[in-house]
Amino acid sequence: MQNNPTTVNDISSLPIGVFDSGLGGLRVLDRLLQAFPNERFIYLGDTLHMPYGHKTDAQVRQYVSACLRWLFAKQPVKLMVIACNTAAAVATSCFEPYGAIPFVDPVTPICVWLAENNLYKTLGLMATPATVASNRYRNVLDSLGAENIQLDAVACEHLASIIEAGEVDTLACRALLEKYLAPLQQKAVEAVILGCTHYPYAHAQIAELAPDTVILDPDVFMVRQVEKLLGGELQEWKVPPSKPLMDTSHSRVEYFVTQAPERFFDAGRKMPFQAIAMQEPQLAVPDFDSILETV
Repeated sequence: MQNNPTTVNDISSLPIGVFDSGLGGLRVLDRLLQAFPNERFIYLGDTLHMPYGHKTDAQVRQYVSACLRWLFAKQPVKLMVIACNTAAAVATSCFEPYGAIPFVDPVTPICVWLAENNLYKTLGLMATPATVASNRYRNVLDSLGAENIQLDAVACEHLASIIEAGEVDTLACRALLEKYLAPLQQKAVEAVILGCTHYPYAHAQIAELAPDTVILDPDVFMVRQVEKLLGGELQEWKVPPSKPLMDTSHSRVEYFVTQAPERFFDAGRKMPFQAIAMQEPQLAVPDFDSILETV
């Protein structure tokens, strides 16, 4: 006897998956919670291996593949948001086994917008060493016919780690920002892409240090892409009128991390969320050793 195929209603009621190397993706989740109040989400942060930006490409692909395998076995999703720039830059092959599920990454949507609008001729990119080495932003821009846009990338070592530790408002963080912004300011770039989910947490400091530079946050463009995809079979799940809307963010999110949920929770609570994404989350830690054995 064959199983019945998945129906439109079955698909639309599934949650949206969000994956990041740590807590940086919580900011993406925060935007998604506000933009889609009737959607449910499942979040997985690979805190065991964070930061990805200093790992080899092979290591990142191994971690991403293992995490996605675990996540999809845990809970089917209708759409997958890869918040981590490094994962999107070097591990796109890990998305291929799930071809029926749309993937949204941080690189493509903002590059499409830049190519279509042609507002800036000189761009700066702050990203992890792995993302910069992958040349992913340059390659996507070129594939979209935006070879005329000059892109200067700076590999920001240790910046994601210090933000992950909740130390955004510190002299150490400011010193790193000054160091990495300096070469971009010397080249007088018109705009800077924050090419890591952690960096937007330091948006205020970056704006203060580079007041004449436009700051581009890929998170905004990822949400726009999710909005486009939530049409047709992936339309936003509508709560029947007989049921009240869920009015607390934590009731719509399941959180999972691969290590130290308490530290993840404590650091997350320090971040300036607009929605209450970290209110009493139910955290659990997958058995990552057994996951890696299956890869």
